[in-house]
Amino acid sequence: MTEENRKNFSGTIRMVIKFAVAAAVIIWFYRTKSGDLRNTFAGFDYVTVIPAFACSVAATFIAALRWRALAALIDIPLTRTGAFSLTMQGLFFSLVIPGGAIGGDVVKMAALTKHVKSGSRTEGIFSILMDRVVGMIALFLLALIMLCFSWENFANLHIQEAPNSFAGITLWWIFSGVCAAGLTAGAALFLHRKIEKLPGIKQLMLFADRKSAGKITRLSTAADTYRSNGMQLFFWVAVTFLLIHLLPAVAMMSLLSGSGLTIRFIPVISAVVIGNIAGLLPLFPGGIGARDAVTVALLVSAGYPVAAAGTAQLLSTLILVLFNLTGSIFFIVDRQKPEDAR
Repeated sequence: MTEENRKNFSGTIRMVIKFAVAAAVIIWFYRTKSGDLRNTFAGFDYVTVIPAFACSVAATFIAALRWRALAALIDIPLTRTGAFSLTMQGLFFSLVIPGGAIGGDVVKMAALTKHVKSGSRTEGIFSILMDRVVGMIALFLLALIMLCFSWENFANLHIQEAPNSFAGITLWWIFSGVCAAGLTAGAALFLHRKIEKLPGIKQLMLFADRKSAGKITRLSTAADTYRSNGMQLFFWVAVTFLLIHLLPAVAMMSLLSGSGLTIRFIPVISAVVIGNIAGLLPLFPGGIGARDAVTVALLVSAGYPVAAAGTAQLLSTLILVLFNLTGSIFFIVDRQKPEDAR
């Protein structure tokens, strides 16, 4: 077996394991609640699925506009159609290849090189990284705020074979630490000039710059450009905070209302946002499994019936999977276009 074949085989095995783990988590939960779920599905108002799906479309479209605007700051021209197509392709591959969202970004980077001039590909790839950083900063910031309102819900989490309060509060601290670390890492990207002054860093960067034919210098220049456009970055962090990361919570509210439940905004937003943090774990394809378990657990801890919370989250996951799978259509269409038409 050649080295390339071994890598492909290893990647396939990892992907299968991740899907198996995600499926096991979901199947275990829904089997234990199958009776209640059947009753809930029987009386569910499926009209509420329509606004939930619309939220997914809107969030993705806004995310594509965000990336297009960030790319434009470093002179990478993208059409709205092109940005949306590449965003959908990234979502599709985040489901079907190892690495989750990171894997989707890698494929997105590869596809982008066919849409930009050869001399701008390094900056184009960096725009995807910056887009990811802006999205993560908004998510971690929103999650930290929601964690401040969720202490009691974590303390009331029902975790088998573990003292409820201790286990839940331990999870609260873990999520808080992850969010704080993520915000720190995001801020470090804009402090590269200060980091360069640390002993040995400047020499290391010069060496890497020589070996990469000047790519490190170009990336540093792009980072400087973003830092000098702080108000634009702040605007897109705010848009992401208020819309992209809150729209999934609005979708969840719509699905919960399908079971005739009264909606309480803070508990639902907290459950969905913190569930999305759990979904960042690379152990699960597209976050499926981890996101479901955490979101349902927090909804139940906040007082929502298990069956209703499980039904809403199952439908949310089905919408996510079906919507992301449509990205394959964009991938196929994009590959069939002549390069100068993209």
